[in-house]
Amino acid sequence: MLSSWRAGSCCALMALAFLGPGSVRAATTSPDSIPVVSGPLTFERALTLAGQYQLSLRAADLRSAAARARIRDAGRVPNPTLSGAEENFGGDLGSKHLESTVELAQTLELGGDRGARTAIAQGEHRLAVADAAVLRRELLISTAERFIRAWSLQVRLARLREGEELTRQAILAAAQRHRAGASPLLERTRAESQALSQAVDRQRTEAELGIARRELALSWGDGQASFDSLLADPTPVESNLTPQLISHPELERASATEALATARMRAARATRIPDVTVTAGIRRLQEARSKGFVAALEFPLPIWSRSGGNISATRQEHEATLADKRATGQRLEVELANAVERLRSAAAAYDTLRLRVRPARQELLVELLRAYRAGRLNYLDLIAEQRNLLDTDLALIDAQADLWRSRMRLELLTGSSSHPEDGR
Repeated sequence: MLSSWRAGSCCALMALAFLGPGSVRAATTSPDSIPVVSGPLTFERALTLAGQYQLSLRAADLRSAAARARIRDAGRVPNPTLSGAEENFGGDLGSKHLESTVELAQTLELGGDRGARTAIAQGEHRLAVADAAVLRRELLISTAERFIRAWSLQVRLARLREGEELTRQAILAAAQRHRAGASPLLERTRAESQALSQAVDRQRTEAELGIARRELALSWGDGQASFDSLLADPTPVESNLTPQLISHPELERASATEALATARMRAARATRIPDVTVTAGIRRLQEARSKGFVAALEFPLPIWSRSGGNISATRQEHEATLADKRATGQRLEVELANAVERLRSAAAAYDTLRLRVRPARQELLVELLRAYRAGRLNYLDLIAEQRNLLDTDLALIDAQADLWRSRMRLELLTGSSSHPEDGR
């Protein structure tokens, strides 16, 4: 059993919506439109905004649409050629021997050239779709990472403020003990010094949070970060993880590259069979004042070149795509194993901090504060435990963020969720 963390509702479903087969579509919005986000911002909303308004995604979708439009022309037969000629005029001939010819020529493609062109156009479209899916996944990861960082800084800032409040209580207790003659003024001075250090940490975190918020808003083209706060639901759940590499944009891109290489190899082989051009027309002889028909058949002779080098090159490129595909599959399998291991490690660290370390620190601090106020404990022991509790809380925040990040990366890698029924 593995304890994991719900990284915002519908994380996996959002990933599947972006990364599923055929997911690249005209879903992005005009680059002139930049959303103004007000109120709290959820994880799902951030991913949706990035998918709708990111300019790089819009460019990728447009390239995919352009590649799809080229398929229509790739499957058409070559246009016929209409030509006209005037012969035997001028000079010593005058115009009595004039010959006028009008011809219509049509190239007949042999060897499957038209089908090969169509296959190449379809392969280029499939590759453009796959490239857009890879880009969309990278954007998802980038946006999720930015959201998690901004959220962790937000929670960290709230905890630092709580720590400052505890320090103010300690300063008040030290002042009361000093007035009662139970402790020296030095204890209050130490508490005030710690308060200053905590204020510096809080101010630094506030600045980092502002930067992280603007970087997150930049995911959908907004540099103002107008949202109020970030919302997430850290609900611990129990799950058995048996992930499999069902689908992945990089696997699809490798397959699309292989299909395109196959189509190009087919086109190279088709060029070995020359195309035939059939010409038919009518000729008028001025001298005889009569008309006749003309016909011709043009057939190239493959004497100097039979496209052997091009065929060999496309065959080697196809073998290269097969090797790349195998390498991609092996790399993703290793990434999957590493992602599972990272998730288990992150879940174990989070559970230990949340269920054991933090409750023990909290209980110990309550007892020490009670003993300090009763005069049975010196200030150094109290302030040390206060700092230990604060460090534990900050470590717990980092563990939550790490667990969220590990879970998100695993779900985006496998293209599925371990909890499809509740969107986790």
